[in-house]
Amino acid sequence: MGEITTFTILQWTYSHVRDRRAQTLLARLRIGHTYLTQRYLLTRDPQPFCDDYLVPLTVRHLVVGCPSLTDFRHRYL
Repeated sequence: MGEITTFTILQWTYSHVRDRRAQTLLARLRIGHTYLTQRYLLTRDPQPFCDDYLVPLTVRHLVVGCPSLTDFRHRYL
């Protein structure tokens, strides 16, 4: 399943978000598929790693895990 949650896709709706781009963004973040974190699959580059903690760069790491981004998350989330 996705990076952030284990709910099935059918349980997640974005009808409260009217903008199609925002709906797409939320869905991609939820399942962990973003260009930043998945680009290496298309370009055959090595998987990206967090520069500070040397762990694979994932949506989960960026949104909830990376201690370097704590202040940023508190300010914007």
